[in-house]
Amino acid sequence: MAARDDEVLQYHAILDRVAELVDQAVQDEKSAPIIQEILDWLDAFHREGLGSLVEMIRDWRGELFLERAAAHPAINALLGFYELGVDIDSVNAHRNVQTALDDVRPYLHSHGGDIGVIGIEDGVVKLQMHGSCDGCTASQVTISERIEVAIRERWSSFRRIEVEEFKSDPHPPPAGSVTSGLKIQRKR
Repeated sequence: MAARDDEVLQYHAILDRVAELVDQAVQDEKSAPIIQEILDWLDAFHREGLGSLVEMIRDWRGELFLERAAAHPAINALLGFYELGVDIDSVNAHRNVQTALDDVRPYLHSHGGDIGVIGIEDGVVKLQMHGSCDGCTASQVTISERIEVAIRERWSSFRRIEVEEFKSDPHPPPAGSVTSGLKIQRKR
């Protein structure tokens, strides 16, 4: 890179500087088409090379690597420029939802149930109930009092939960498994 001796560019300023230099260079009508063609070829080269690299990483189950790389602002900007990067907001949403569900799972497992994430989009978490939770007439209580609360505590963009239609017929919860967490004391 031919920066002036007194000019040290940080990664976030490089694209701004390139844009300035291109704007200056294309002022010359004779060289403008050549400069534009050079930029187009460089863009095609980078797009193909980075795209192939990201495909290889994903083929090798490198999602965790891509997540970590995309956390670096310069890498995230480069991959994002070619629409190849990992959407950090989406990664964080999935991580926060999974953490919340992991906190709730012991309760669900205690009576033979479980829950799975079908998708997360625009603040909406789509879930599927499994085991004894599938068809349970008390599942809405579990969703509103446990699952929604846990997700809301960990993900600020959470809006609501949508649950896939039950596959099992409606049934009552297993005996002794549903509690609201409230304790009622009797007067003496």
